[in-house]
Amino acid sequence: MEKNVDGGLATVKKILTPIDRSGYKEKILAFAISLGKAWGAEITAIHVIDPGRGVPGGRVKEKELEREEEAKREAEILLVQSVDPLAHKEGINIKKDVVEESDSVAKSIIGYAKKNNMDVIVIGTKGMTAVEDFFLGSVANNVIHHAHCSVFAIR
Repeated sequence: MEKNVDGGLATVKKILTPIDRSGYKEKILAFAISLGKAWGAEITAIHVIDPGRGVPGGRVKEKELEREEEAKREAEILLVQSVDPLAHKEGINIKKDVVEESDSVAKSIIGYAKKNNMDVIVIGTKGMTAVEDFFLGSVANNVIHHAHCSVFAIR
């Protein structure tokens, strides 16, 4: 977040909210929308995918390419189905983007936020199952500790 020259209030113009496949995503989006409306900030929702997972030795074959394209399509559908109804209901526009994981989900989120000059990240701390909750919790924890900007963690 930026502070004005007098050291006054922070100015938030861009909010990033990573979306997963859990039923928890509506709550995270609702917080992002509320904050965006209150601050007059632009909101971007992303879904991070790992299209190369399970590719032996990093070799890319035709089936892996098909799997990557399917993962991208599924991510785009997830974003549209998750974001558009809430955005329409609230009368706002939310940008949507699919991000391919480079090193880790957390690093992909942090990198996207930095590259796109985000002021705040609104992220969930719960996943879909106990195992996914552990991993998403790790993602949220990494984002909180390493992001260049402020992070709102939603429980």
